[in-house]
Amino acid sequence: MKTTQQYSFWKFTLLTLVLIPVIGCAQVVDSTFKKFNLSAGYGLISYFDSPNQEVTYYYPSDTVSNTMSSQTDIVVTDVKIKPIYLRFDYKWNQKNSIGFMAIYNGYRASGTRTDSIWNGNSSTYDVSSNGIFYSMHRLRFQVVYTRHFFVDRPRVNTYFYTSLGINLKFNKFKEENQEGSPNDSGFDLSRGFPISSRLCYGLRYNFSESMSLFTEVGLGGPFLSIGLTAKF
Repeated sequence: MKTTQQYSFWKFTLLTLVLIPVIGCAQVVDSTFKKFNLSAGYGLISYFDSPNQEVTYYYPSDTVSNTMSSQTDIVVTDVKIKPIYLRFDYKWNQKNSIGFMAIYNGYRASGTRTDSIWNGNSSTYDVSSNGIFYSMHRLRFQVVYTRHFFVDRPRVNTYFYTSLGINLKFNKFKEENQEGSPNDSGFDLSRGFPISSRLCYGLRYNFSESMSLFTEVGLGGPFLSIGLTAKF
C-alpha cells in the first residue's frame, strides 16, 4: 500500500512539473503587438452651418421724421475647415485601448452690411456700406475607449470606440467702416452644451507593421472620415 502511495505521489509530482511550463506559457500575454497608436483623421462628410447668405432687415417707418430704413447683409464663407482630429491610444491588450482625442473645425466668412435710409421730407436716399467679418473655432477634447475586433488578421481589422469630453466654441464678429477702422466687434465663448461625445465604427487596413490607413463612420463629429495611424 505504501509503495502504491509513493508511486502515485511521484507520478503526480512529475505530471505537475511537466504541466507548469505549459500552463505558464499559455498565460503569457502576447507582447509583440504595438501598444501605442497615434491617429490623424479628416472628416470627408460633416454638417455644420457657416454664413453664406443675403438677408435684408426692414425697420418700422418713423412717422415723425418721415423716414424708412433697411439693412442688407451679404456674407460669403471664405474658408470652411471640416473636422480634423488627433487621437492617441494606449493598448493594454490586443482588444482594448484607452486614449485621448482632440477635434477642431471652424470657418471664416466676410461680406458687406448696407444701411439704406429714405427721407420723405427731403426726398433723399442715404446709403452707407461697411465690411463685416465672422469667424468660428470649435474645439472638442475627449477621453476615448476603443474595442478592437479581428486582431488576429494581419491586414484588416475593425474597431468601435466611444468618447466623452468637453466642447468649446468661439465666435467672433467684426464690422468696419469704409475707412477700415473698427465700427463694432464682439467675441464670446459659446454658451451651448459644454459636453461632447462620439460613437464611431472604423475599419483599418495595415499596409505595414507600423502604419495603417483607416476609414470611420460615426456620430458626434464627422459622419465619414479617413486618416492614418502610426503604431509604435
